[in-house]
Amino acid sequence: MKYTSIVAEDANAALAQIHAELGPDAVVVSVRKLPASGISRLWKHTGSIEVVAGVPDVEPRKHEVPPGEDAYVPFGDKIETEPVATMVPRRWRSINWLESLGLMSAFADELERRLVTAHGENPPPMPVAEWTAVRTTLARFWRPARQTMENTGRPHVFIGPAGSGKTTALCKWMTAAVLREEQKVHVWRLDGENANVAEFLTLHGEMIGVPVERFWSEPVPAADLLFVDLPGVEPGNTQALMALRDRISALPSPHVHLVLNAAYETSLLFEQFHTFAGFAPEDVIFTHLDEEQRRVKLWNFVLGTNCSVSFLGGGQKIPGDFQRAESALLFPNEIRR
Repeated sequence: MKYTSIVAEDANAALAQIHAELGPDAVVVSVRKLPASGISRLWKHTGSIEVVAGVPDVEPRKHEVPPGEDAYVPFGDKIETEPVATMVPRRWRSINWLESLGLMSAFADELERRLVTAHGENPPPMPVAEWTAVRTTLARFWRPARQTMENTGRPHVFIGPAGSGKTTALCKWMTAAVLREEQKVHVWRLDGENANVAEFLTLHGEMIGVPVERFWSEPVPAADLLFVDLPGVEPGNTQALMALRDRISALPSPHVHLVLNAAYETSLLFEQFHTFAGFAPEDVIFTHLDEEQRRVKLWNFVLGTNCSVSFLGGGQKIPGDFQRAESALLFPNEIRR
């Protein structure tokens, strides 16, 4: 990525210059307020703002095929896998491959039962046909997340453990809504048991013209999307969890989104999921996928919970990598949109 430094008088001017010079795909890397200079220091505490932005390099797509067709066998690729001590050889080679990439044996057994019922004990002789059967069967477990999330009048609340990437996910979603979809957004940065110290959220909101408030109040006028950022809570902190519950219950019928770090081990992710399940999240947002090659392990949450996966994100750059989840994106080397 090639970076460009832009200095402007205010956030609106900086945004206009970014659009003019870099286009709609620009990624904001950093925002810094510059000190006032000259005589303006008498009435201004800060001067212009400096924004470093860039446009991501376009990488060639791998294994790109016409829509609706399978032209490669992913379990034939050389992908780093992990040995599974309890894994037993299966007739369906692709199921062993999924297990080596993190699919739990109980869910692999269920997948195999479904495949044997539909196709018999022996898999199709052609690897492409086998993979098509496996992917089609897995797709039947997929629960699409709610697609229409704007104009509901209900705030979207991001919860999860500290370090899961809640604020970054919010900023990515907010930025895409404002810059790409031209929606009106309003944000609250609220405290929990501890203070919410995500100053970057306030600064980024100022950068793209989104108001970020520190205390809850009904938005006037109404916005297309309402976002609420809360401090992360450790699963073992009962007092903080109770404070989080009180904070959420005070909001008007919120959409609750659980944000989890996909780079964590599956056992820890399930522990975190069950801790926050009592808050009735309507979906899960997985972050840090740039740090995790074995995204197949996320199928454990599709097969083992009643919660949909709504978004997949990677990296700290904004807007960066943040897209609506779909079943094809939980495999390595699938088509990336």
